[in-house]
Amino acid sequence: MRPAELIRKLRHRSPLHIASAALRFARGYVISCLRFERRALVSVRGRLRIFMRDGTISVGDMTDLWPGVKLSCQGRGGVDRARIRIGRNCSIGDRTEIHAGRLVDIGHGAIIAWDCVIMDRDYHSTDNGPEPVRPVTIGSGVWIGCRAMVLKGVTVGEGAVVAAGAVVTKDVAPFTLVAGNPARAVKRVAGWRKDRPSLAISRKT
Repeated sequence: MRPAELIRKLRHRSPLHIASAALRFARGYVISCLRFERRALVSVRGRLRIFMRDGTISVGDMTDLWPGVKLSCQGRGGVDRARIRIGRNCSIGDRTEIHAGRLVDIGHGAIIAWDCVIMDRDYHSTDNGPEPVRPVTIGSGVWIGCRAMVLKGVTVGEGAVVAAGAVVTKDVAPFTLVAGNPARAVKRVAGWRKDRPSLAISRKT
C-alpha cells in the first residue's frame, strides 16, 4: 500500500481512527529517523524494542510493527556488521522477535503473526567454536503463522505459508505450505491475499 492509497482509505474512517493512525505513523517516522538506516512511513503500535550494535535496520513504508516487537541487530564489529531489512507493506505481529547476527531479509508484503521468532544465529556453539551465523531470507508475500520459528540459514520462498507453531529448519519452496516440527511441505498454494503486492514481482535488493 502506497501513501496515496492509505489516504484514500482513511477518507471513510472516523476522525478518531484517523488521529490514531496519524500518531502511529508520526511515531514510526521519528523512530525511523533516529534508529533506522533510512526514513520511512512506518506504523509503530505500542512498545518497540530495538537492540543494535555494529548493525543497521531498514523498514519499508507502510509496514506495521505491533506492540512488543523486538529487533535485535548485533554484529561482530569491523566489516562483519549485522543487518535487518524489512520490505514495504509488511505486518510484524505482537511480541515477534527478529535476531540478526549477519542478515535477516524480509520481502515486501510479508505477514508475520504474533510470538514468532526469526533468527540467523544460535547465540551459542555446540563445540566451543565460533557461533554459527547464516543469513535468513523471507520472500515477498510470505505468511508466517503465530508462534512459528524460522532458524538460521533458511530461505522461505515467495508466496509461501508457514503454519502456526512450525519450526522451519530447511528452505521452503515458493508458494508452498509447510507445517510441523521440523516443518515439512504439505501442499502448494496459489498466494493468500489478493490485495497484497503482486507475488510475481520479486523484491530487488
